Parts: sequence; structure tokens; C-alpha cells
Amino acid sequence: MKTRFVFLIMIAACVLSACGPGSENTPLDLYNDESAIINGKKVTTRTGDGSRSVVLFLPVNSIGMATGICTATLLSDHSVLTAAHCYDKKSPTLAGFKIIFANNKGIATRDALKREGTYVVTHKDFRKTKIGLLNDLAIAFFEGGIPDGFEPVEIERDQKVNYQNNFLNVYGYGKNKDSREALSMGFGSAGDLYKAVIKLNGAYGLVPDRYVMRSKGNSQFVCSGDSGGGQFITINGKPRLIGVTSSVTGTKDFLGHVSCTNGSSTAMKVAYYAKWIDQVHADAQK
Repeated sequence: MKTRFVFLIMIAACVLSACGPGSENTPLDLYNDESAIINGKKVTTRTGDGSRSVVLFLPVNSIGMATGICTATLLSDHSVLTAAHCYDKKSPTLAGFKIIFANNKGIATRDALKREGTYVVTHKDFRKTKIGLLNDLAIAFFEGGIPDGFEPVEIERDQKVNYQNNFLNVYGYGKNKDSREALSMGFGSAGDLYKAVIKLNGAYGLVPDRYVMRSKGNSQFVCSGDSGGGQFITINGKPRLIGVTSSVTGTKDFLGHVSCTNGSSTAMKVAYYAKWIDQVHADAQK
């Protein structure tokens, strides 16, 4: 009887730890197993399709050990854009972050590719609700500049443009297997940079601050660790950042796992937040 009771408690703990903001909305964060590119192409060479601005965002504890994995996009030679939930200031283990300019976690310890984070500005209206994450953006500043082969990206500023049914280049360091493995325990299959080409088949113009990509009709999908990753479209031969990966939505199984390949993913719409991004950088210069 005692053994059965302990087993039930363990199941309950697993369900609660993966619940996220609502029963069907889960952030692609560093502790859940719903957040990497599934069936994507591994990035080995940085090219002009957005990959030169993609970096690994590692929240760390007080002794400098990574506590999870997220993805971020270079806005300047000292700042990146990522998801707000990637940097949970309420976490008792969070002490800072590092920016890694590498294609995989195996070379992430090389000093030439590592930058120390200084501070993070989370959107003041970021919050978790039953309908998902709202204003899920943060700007992280670091010191040391950027290595050769990397460059900041242009952001979309026109809120009137509608990218519905366009194909996006989406990047992420998250899991490449749709499994329940825990990122916080050795990172599992996460930590290598992958690229997906995903059709924007949700509803880009339905709401001003976000858009949705349904898994149906696509063969590549975002998953855990892809949170904060950039979603790009090519304009006149140059990449433009239009979205930041935020969360996945779908039906949970009895352990709380949401499949990355059966549901939809949500991204924050960069054009809607362009003025906020500019203001944060202006404040940083004061």
C-alpha cells in the first residue's frame, strides 16, 4: 500500500511540474519537456538565412553551471532577444546567464565562444494565464562583443504586413526528439542547433501580438529548448526577424507531456514589440 501511495505522489508531481500556465498551454522552457527542432536540419555552417544571429542562451546557477537551455537572437553586438520565461527571476537557483556562440553544446566551454551576461530586461507585462503566455519577451545584455561569423539581424517593424502561409526559417537548440526526457538532467537530445522550415499556417493577423503555427501540414516542429529562438523570413535576400518562439499547445497525456508534433506552437510577433525593443536599448545607453 505504501509503495502504491509513493507511486501516485510521483505521478502527481510529474503532472504538476509540466503543467505550465494552463491545462493545454505549455511554455517551451528549460524545465519542461515540450520545448527543439523535431525533424530539422542540423546547422554546421552559419549562412545568410538568419543563422548568423542565433545563439545559445544558458541560465546558470551560483557556481556557473547551466540549469537549462534556451535560444536567442542577436539584436546588437551586446544584446539578444529571447523569451521572458527563459529567465525566471523567481527561480531560487538562477544566478545569471551566459551567451554561447556555437553550433553545439560540446564546444560551449571555449572562452572564445562564450560571453558573460550582465542583465536581463523582461517585458513588464509578461505573465502566465490560462490562455497562454502573454508578452513573453526579454532582452538580455552581455559583454565582450560578438565573434566573426555572427551578426545582429533586422527586425520586422510593420504591424500591417501579413505573413500568413509564408515559410519561415526557425532555429532552436532544443530537443530533436519528441520525448519526456528532462532537459535539466544532462540536456538529453538538446543543445545542438537545428533549423526548421515551417509554414505559417495558423492565423498571423488574428491578434496583434502573436501568431500560431499548426503542426498539421508541417513536417518539422519546435520543441523544449527552442524557446526564445528566432523565426525569420527573407526579404530582398536578407533575413528579417518576425517572431520569437514561445509555447506549444496540445492535449497532455497522463504524465503532463504535450507532444511537439501534434498541436500548435505560438510565437511573439516582433513588429508589435518593436517600440519596446527600441526603448530598452535607448535606456541601456543612458
